[in-house]
Amino acid sequence: MVVTDLDGTLLDSRHALGAENRRTLDELGRLGIVRVISTGRSLFSALAVLPADTPIDYLCHSSGAGIVSWPARVALRVVNMAADAAVELTRELLARDVDFMLHFAIPDNHRFYAHRTQRANSDFDRRVARYAAYSRALTQPLPEPCVMSQALVIEPPPGPGRHAELALALPGFQVIRTTSPLDGASTWIEIFPLGVNKAAAATWLWQSAQQRALGRVAVGNDYNDVDLLDWADHSFVVGNAPAELCARYPTVATNDEAGFSEAVRIALARG
Repeated sequence: MVVTDLDGTLLDSRHALGAENRRTLDELGRLGIVRVISTGRSLFSALAVLPADTPIDYLCHSSGAGIVSWPARVALRVVNMAADAAVELTRELLARDVDFMLHFAIPDNHRFYAHRTQRANSDFDRRVARYAAYSRALTQPLPEPCVMSQALVIEPPPGPGRHAELALALPGFQVIRTTSPLDGASTWIEIFPLGVNKAAAATWLWQSAQQRALGRVAVGNDYNDVDLLDWADHSFVVGNAPAELCARYPTVATNDEAGFSEAVRIALARG
């Protein structure tokens, strides 16, 4: 099984699947190797950049909260947040005075409530503007308690912002750090039900496919890939990953230089 991140890893800087990486995915299919994309994007957002003929077998979206088969797009697994947990989380984030979005339940998790403080936060504003048709202002604590999927806190640069603080303050939730795909500098802090992450989704697929005797390969580029990279037998980060990750994992070419394909070649050569 080969599991790859999407933006900044499999796709190039134009959010396109290059010819070499497409050929690699085709070859993996011919070899009978399961091909998985694992992305922080919602299903709605992922489908905006993945044509129906993308040569994969599964798509893990929303950082592993959802899994669909490909190309049929049949939902195989969904993990949402219970209504009472969503209320608890909202109250905690409001008390901490952070800029955040609270996303509706999968598969409608491209829709969200947005809470904005008074500080400068251009990345938050940019995301709200991009999804203006799907965004509503948050009333406190919630207009109507209901099942949700996640919260997303956006922290302006520099540094990881309040990720460590929130991870300690929210032991009943999965708190994941990643870098903004919009400005490449702000920190996004994703908060899911406990146990939701890319490694958990990959484990579920691995066990379902009954491939425990074969190798697991993972390719990523950011902090939200760490659990997946630690899960795999053969892990790689592309050359555009943060220096901290390049020092920790074997590093291949950048996403614009088909680093994914290089990682697969190395893993196949290892057997």
